[in-house]
Amino acid sequence: MAASAVQAAKIAVTEKGFEPDKVSLRASVPARLTFVRTTDQTCGTEVVFPAFNIKRALPLNQPVVIEFTPSKTGDVAFACGMGMLKGMVAVQ
Repeated sequence: MAASAVQAAKIAVTEKGFEPDKVSLRASVPARLTFVRTTDQTCGTEVVFPAFNIKRALPLNQPVVIEFTPSKTGDVAFACGMGMLKGMVAVQ
């Protein structure tokens, strides 16, 4: 599979939460989301995708890549480990 067949997005974790907090992806196309936490002022020290059973630590100022293939359309929620910072992947 060619690298161009992967959809990618970068999400910063800042004092305001996930930026952007909504990302649009296409179903059945591999996705690569890169999270970078840039602050110690929030509880965003990890990211959780309950629908995909994914939980990853987010070390300060280090990119963390999460790869998955959304299989169906709809909204997929993600959040920090405490559930206070929230984001959404809109799968079309």
